[in-house]
Amino acid sequence: MYDFPEVRDSTLKLLDALVGALQSCGEDVHAETPDGSVHEELMNMWRSNHTELSQSCGLPFVEDLHEYVDVIGTFLWTDVSDAHGRYQTVIVAREALNVLNVAELGGLRPVVSNTQSLSGWCSLGVAIAEVTNDSSFVRPFVQSGGHARSLQMLQDNNADFASIDAATFRLLKRHRPKLTNGLRTIGHGPVVPATPIIVSKSSTVDADELYRVVSGVFGRSDLQSALAEIGINGFVRLANSDYDGVMELVKMAEVVLPRK
Repeated sequence: MYDFPEVRDSTLKLLDALVGALQSCGEDVHAETPDGSVHEELMNMWRSNHTELSQSCGLPFVEDLHEYVDVIGTFLWTDVSDAHGRYQTVIVAREALNVLNVAELGGLRPVVSNTQSLSGWCSLGVAIAEVTNDSSFVRPFVQSGGHARSLQMLQDNNADFASIDAATFRLLKRHRPKLTNGLRTIGHGPVVPATPIIVSKSSTVDADELYRVVSGVFGRSDLQSALAEIGINGFVRLANSDYDGVMELVKMAEVVLPRK
C-alpha cells in the first residue's frame, strides 16, 4: 500500500522475505503487485481465494473484506504508530489560507483520495463532524484517486485541504517535498488501527502460525535498513475485532461528507 518508486528496492526485499516466510509454512506462494490506483482491481485481489497474504485499507475490510479474509496484524510505522499499531491521519491545508484548525475550514474545498479510504475520506469526515454536523459546512469534496494526487491538487490550488495517511505523508515529505511544502498541519483524524495485514479465510495455515512467521521477518538483521527506508519499525498482532469501531466512524463521516 506504500509502494513508492523511491523505496521500491526496499519494498522488494521485504516482499521476498515474506514470500520465504510463507513458503516455510509449506505454502506455494509468489509476490504479485496489482495496480494500486484501481480500487476494483485491489478488491478482486483481496477477495480471491488465491491471495494468501496482503495489506488492505481498514475501511474496505470492515465494509466488505471481513467475509473473505482475517486480520493477523499491522506494521508499526516509525514516528507514526503507537505500540498497539494505531495511528492518526494528518489533516493539512494550504498555508496561504491561514487556517489554523478544522473549525476554520468552513466554505473551503476538500479533496479525498477515494470514498473507500479510512484515512482519506472517513478520518476527514470524523474530524469535521467533531466541530459541526452541518453537511454544507465545507464545499462538496472531489476525489483524487490517491494521497499523493490529493497533495498535488492542494499544490495546484484545485483543493484547499485533505486528510493524508500519516505513513504516506512521512514518506512523501522525505522523497517528494514539493508535494508537502507550503502546507500546514491543522489537525488529525481519529485514532484507528493502521492498515491491516490480511490472510484469506481459505488459507490452510493457522492464523497464529502465520503471525509467528511474518513477525519473524521484521526481526531479521539483514532487513533493518530496508525496513527503515520504508519507515517500518515492527509488526504487531491484531484481530478482526480491533476494527469493530470503524463503522461508527463511518456513520459520523457520512453526516458531513456524504458519499452519495
